[in-house]
Amino acid sequence: MGSTDTLYNSAMKHPVFWFNDGSIVLHVENQVFKVHKSLLSRHSRFFAGTHASASVNDGSDLAFDSYISVDQSRSVRAKDLEVLLEHLYHDASLFSENQFPRLAAALRVSSPKQLDFPSIHALTMKRLISIIPEEYSPGFLPDDPEEALELVTEYELPLMRKALYYYFVTSPGSHFDIASDSTQSADGSSPSLSEPDIVNAGAATHSRRALSQTDAKLCAQLMERIIEYFTPILFTPATTPHMACTDVFADTWMTLVIQPAIEDDGVYKPLETLERIKGIDWAGAGLCAVCVKEKNEEWTEEQQHIWNAMDTWLSLVTEQKFPVSM
Repeated sequence: MGSTDTLYNSAMKHPVFWFNDGSIVLHVENQVFKVHKSLLSRHSRFFAGTHASASVNDGSDLAFDSYISVDQSRSVRAKDLEVLLEHLYHDASLFSENQFPRLAAALRVSSPKQLDFPSIHALTMKRLISIIPEEYSPGFLPDDPEEALELVTEYELPLMRKALYYYFVTSPGSHFDIASDSTQSADGSSPSLSEPDIVNAGAATHSRRALSQTDAKLCAQLMERIIEYFTPILFTPATTPHMACTDVFADTWMTLVIQPAIEDDGVYKPLETLERIKGIDWAGAGLCAVCVKEKNEEWTEEQQHIWNAMDTWLSLVTEQKFPVSM
């Protein structure tokens, strides 16, 4: 191997993880990292079993004992490697991390398919599971839900997978234009289920990646089941044991419940719609205090039932049934 110029070409030295006393240079995407091979080999089966290229000892800060250009087939990202190194060098421990993007980065790069850090991979998985809310929490959803869906599907995190499917179903402007199973490509073959030709309209607007056909079908299936189940609940005025309170529902249900739901597509947003119904001033509309309390409890139970029923509708196994909190 010749000069360091030949090795690096246009790659940039990482501004933090470039140690003059480092013994190995890692070339990932357009960045190079100069770190300590003994540290990597102690934790990674990939580095322990990889034979690095010849050393370069020219007296400059680019001198090193080993050089590895990580094969593109491993899909390692420089940003993900940075997160991993921050943990290894105690700059930002994954033990206390609570940001999904950073944990997702560590989970990817430490996986057997990438750089294979088994103990860190297990730690990251445990930490990621611990921060996933045990109830539907829209505020928790990551900035890149399409990428998150790929991740939680690959690493089998069904609780968050369900939350993401519900997010796609209830996002404004979403639609799932599923190609017919009989559709064939030019060579006569059927399209692959992984072919990302199903577009989320909102995703397209924001230049986000399309959902896979499999995920789009599941979203469409979930939307269909939600509408089928929730429509009778939404369009049937509530009743109570008190005739006077039942009359209040009959008189106000259209204006207070149905009309707002139609205006904001609430028929396929059951958790949000039920939460809004709970927030209506029913006492001010004429309900007695007992009926207000009983109906709010009933609507909360309905939220929980719908959230738990999604496991069946999506054929997911989340092991536990959790309450919903909006």
